[in-house]
Amino acid sequence: MEIELTLLGAKNIVANNFGGTSDGYVKFETRANKQLKTKIAASTVNPIWNEKFDIIAEPKEEIIFHIFGHDLVTKDGCLGDAVLVVPAMANGEYWHDCIPISKKGFLYVSLHCKKGVTSSLQHPFDPNADMVIRIDFIRAIHLGRNSTTPQTAKLVIKTPSQKEQVSNLFTFNLTTNIGETFILKCKPGEKMDIKIKQPGIISSHSSVDKTSYIIPDMREGEKSEEHLPGKKGCTLDCTIQCIRSVYHNVIPRYIPKDNDINKDKDMKFYIYFVRAKNIIANDLGGTSDGYVKFKTTQSKEKKTYVFSPSINPSWNQCFRITESIGEEIVFHIFDRDTFTSDDSLGDAKWKVEQLLNNQWKKLELEINKRGKLYLEVKRVRTISETYKRYLSSQQPYSQQSSIQIEHPVPQYPQRYQQLTEDFS
Repeated sequence: MEIELTLLGAKNIVANNFGGTSDGYVKFETRANKQLKTKIAASTVNPIWNEKFDIIAEPKEEIIFHIFGHDLVTKDGCLGDAVLVVPAMANGEYWHDCIPISKKGFLYVSLHCKKGVTSSLQHPFDPNADMVIRIDFIRAIHLGRNSTTPQTAKLVIKTPSQKEQVSNLFTFNLTTNIGETFILKCKPGEKMDIKIKQPGIISSHSSVDKTSYIIPDMREGEKSEEHLPGKKGCTLDCTIQCIRSVYHNVIPRYIPKDNDINKDKDMKFYIYFVRAKNIIANDLGGTSDGYVKFKTTQSKEKKTYVFSPSINPSWNQCFRITESIGEEIVFHIFDRDTFTSDDSLGDAKWKVEQLLNNQWKKLELEINKRGKLYLEVKRVRTISETYKRYLSSQQPYSQQSSIQIEHPVPQYPQRYQQLTEDFS
């Protein structure tokens, strides 16, 4: 097969230098290609190469990637090996992988088949197959809100299928741009734990905040925008894209539809408080220190942070709650007062409705005294009902005629070509 292989980067490789970093590069070869080598990514344990190589490889051939740390004085140090078993690929097919490195860390690899074993290829469906997702962390809001000075922390990502991956150190203070990308191998239904940890004085790490995400059985190329609520009030903005689905190369009729969800009356969903506009000015300066308080029949009372001083508060804070469809949620807007009881600035109401797709629904609610409240809501997505049936039957797709689904799903959208170009 003729393949364009891209070495995207690596995460958490061995630190080979005194400064706690490495000048990492990769060497490898195939049966048909002489030794190939990336450039050196200097002074980092999370190197980015984004280098493409045209190779010839056969199905089930093992490619061993040797990761080294460049040394100006002595022999380059070996940082471990990563092994890729080349899959049988069709013309135009893409294959993305996150491969563990023998000593420490992970190697991110992408394959694009220019000339494959056939013009089209379909694999038996295996509900226990791995999927590969890409997570781009954009920003953290309300992180370290009680601190008066900037601090440093790292993101730590863990799924049951893989060891943890750790980001570069970043500085945070209320709103923080993160700009970190992870590629993870996982299985549908697994819980991805995300922790924001602050380096301790010695070797321990203290948790600044944490959140989690249940990985759904996403389709190939599917992308989701998330505002993940932290246990301590932080909201973590990220995008999650499936770059290799459990449905990879499965014939379309076996792939779940968009709204293949559990339609029980009780629904878990996110409420993202964006902002309010033209609320009552309750303070002498013509502003208010506004916040929102609410509860549901199945969730405890929750409260946004106070935004002050403004009549147009912007919260950007998300909560994960449970409520029955048809119930009404009342959002109470208050002005915080240091010396007396907080004053009511009015209420806004929303009747909970069935949320079917994977998109945020924008709400513009009237506040009964004055102003408008702007929210976004989205269902907390889990694995599809179809995938649950696949798991219970544990049979290849060719034997599952009782649960066939008829609808077309494209397998190789053009946007896949951007997965390597914008890796960072």
